Amino acid sequence: MITGIDHIVIAAQSLPQLIATYRNLGFTVVDGGKHPYGSYNALIGFADGSYIELLSFYEDSPAHPWWALLEDRGAGLLDFCLATDDIRSDLAAFRAQGVASGELMQGARARPDGYQVRWINNKVGNAWQGLIPFIIEDVTPRNERLPQEREHANGVTGINSLSLATADAARYAKVMSAVTGLEAQPVTNEAAGASGFRLDIGSHRLAYLEPSRADGPLAAHLTENRPAPFSVSFTTTGAARQLGPAETEGVRITFLA
Repeated sequence: MITGIDHIVIAAQSLPQLIATYRNLGFTVVDGGKHPYGSYNALIGFADGSYIELLSFYEDSPAHPWWALLEDRGAGLLDFCLATDDIRSDLAAFRAQGVASGELMQGARARPDGYQVRWINNKVGNAWQGLIPFIIEDVTPRNERLPQEREHANGVTGINSLSLATADAARYAKVMSAVTGLEAQPVTNEAAGASGFRLDIGSHRLAYLEPSRADGPLAAHLTENRPAPFSVSFTTTGAARQLGPAETEGVRITFLA
């Protein structure tokens, strides 16, 4: 069963610059480690159990799906992952809805302390990538994969919602409803010039949005061929705030007090 957002992936050409940017925004950023397929990361953990993966590449990795995304579309919020406690059943459910997915594969990362974190995940392809999540189930204890430092100077305590840009919100909301058993509810976002559907999964919300006007930010996002995730909001005990892509390495961020 899918339990909520596991993590979101923010990628850029330079991991050190990405780390510096998010530390300047008041996040506590910790070293993640190296993957055996050319990428490495840093992590931002939250009290709600979710986290941000800040990712770049330490060597060329053209076979990696995020390599092509980063090269073609630029830095930003590239993908997202949902946690599951029954990955084989959930993968079958996605495939039953026609989602293009690779086989389950073993993932691994060597932490700076030498501990080998291991998990199982899939990869989502074609038009589904970035709109339908990849899913993950831990082999080593999940707590070993998550950063232990979960307090931040900006007061962020967790992910509130993730908004996804598409020309057909109903299509993707229908898939997620079928897999999770949750009913999608209509939603509007006047600031983005968008409407669509939302699903509340655990303590997190997914919103599939399509343009409701041609001159809105979401329409521009689609026209510019940006990655499918459009924006993310976080709950915070600090001040409410909105941050634009120029401040965040390509991500629209809202802090909700």
